Amino acid sequence: MTIVVGVDGGGTKTHVAVANEAGDLLGFSANGASNWEMVGLVGAATAITRAVQTALGESGAVADDVDAAVFGLAGVDWPSDEERLMPLVTRLRLRGPSAVTNDSLIALRAGTARSWGVVIISGTGAVAAGRNKAGETFRTLGLGWEFGDWGSASDIAQEALRGVANAYTGRGPETTLTAAMCAYVGAESAADLLERASRGAPGLSHDDYEDPRVAPLVIREAERGDAVARDILDRAGASLGESAALVARRLSMESEPFHVVLAGGLFRNESRLVDEAIEVAVRRVAHRASLVRLDTAPVVGAVLTALEKAGAPPDSEVRSRLSRAVRERLVADAAGDGARARAAGRSQP
Repeated sequence: MTIVVGVDGGGTKTHVAVANEAGDLLGFSANGASNWEMVGLVGAATAITRAVQTALGESGAVADDVDAAVFGLAGVDWPSDEERLMPLVTRLRLRGPSAVTNDSLIALRAGTARSWGVVIISGTGAVAAGRNKAGETFRTLGLGWEFGDWGSASDIAQEALRGVANAYTGRGPETTLTAAMCAYVGAESAADLLERASRGAPGLSHDDYEDPRVAPLVIREAERGDAVARDILDRAGASLGESAALVARRLSMESEPFHVVLAGGLFRNESRLVDEAIEVAVRRVAHRASLVRLDTAPVVGAVLTALEKAGAPPDSEVRSRLSRAVRERLVADAAGDGARARAAGRSQP
């Protein structure tokens, strides 16, 4: 039996899955943040080690049983980051080969039954990444608009505030975003909202007006017909699509059929307004590309990639079985956490 380990490490959580070549989930664990830029190398090592050991313990396997492991980690932005983090992985003493990669590439692999394609991630930040049939990879920097990536949920939130400000001063048209943003932060008026934003007052600090949770408000108002909100989404989608098209061009995929996987908080809704703008921009360069939304946890992509490294390339049935098992485990764990929280609340005096 082939046994592999997949790791998805980010700024809020670390997921580890242990599975076999049939796609059976043998062990699973969730731990805290492991983005080394946020928690430091020691913090990252602690979170990853605990999660891997817990998942292996649940599976009944040990480090010497592991045929391959893939660590998809946030904060792996440059080759020096791989060199910096590989010693953390080496100390786990897993028998088979291990690889450290940016977490965008495991999201790509999780989103499609193929081993190649392009992914767009839009949440707190934005990035586009891809892999071609030859296994070559390329991605944008994912370091914000200053480095060429624009279109994250946070960027949309900033543009919403700008739209409110423009409506208030008369620079731009009236927008229903004014009422929506005021309601979101509890402001009495546009002037109140803008004053608090300008001074970082409680209720709308600098972080608040970059809050990616504002993006659903913009989507809602755009769906209701607000022109300012719709323009923001059109521009965000076009920018994200252009990044995906750039990745496809750099990987010589223009004439290939491939999936563009949409991942991140911006796409956790039923609206297709951003998707439509993305598709227009992508197909200017890659007319055979098609969009799919990520429908499973990124850790699934780490496991699938590890199976490929172990010489047991998974088919669509393996992906489906593993995705279903991870989804069920996450739901069960969330329900258990909720029950424990409710019990703890009842025990308070």
